[in-house]
Amino acid sequence: MTESEKTELRKALIGQQQHVLADVNRHSKKTGSGVIADETERADKIAENMVEHQLGFSESKLLEKIEYALDQLDHGTYGICDDCQQEINIERLKAKPSVSLCITCQTAKEQAS
Repeated sequence: MTESEKTELRKALIGQQQHVLADVNRHSKKTGSGVIADETERADKIAENMVEHQLGFSESKLLEKIEYALDQLDHGTYGICDDCQQEINIERLKAKPSVSLCITCQTAKEQAS
């Protein structure tokens, strides 16, 4: 991987990180409590809060992956599959910069699940 590709991928990761952080802030503002008039409204609010919580959980997992990828970039190990230690295809990294598995290992992991 060239230095310009690493720079491009770092920018993509940081942009993705900023986008996810903005989403996390937006979701956290939505889950406020307030006066709830009736049981139907209360049930709707509970369901909405559960969805927001799940979205927040998914976003926090994505943030962890992004931070891990940025750490790997800093340590010179970015783009190496966590399982087989082979290089991850640059096109895969460009499509999804936070991946830590090559397509072969990712497919095997999904089939095992």
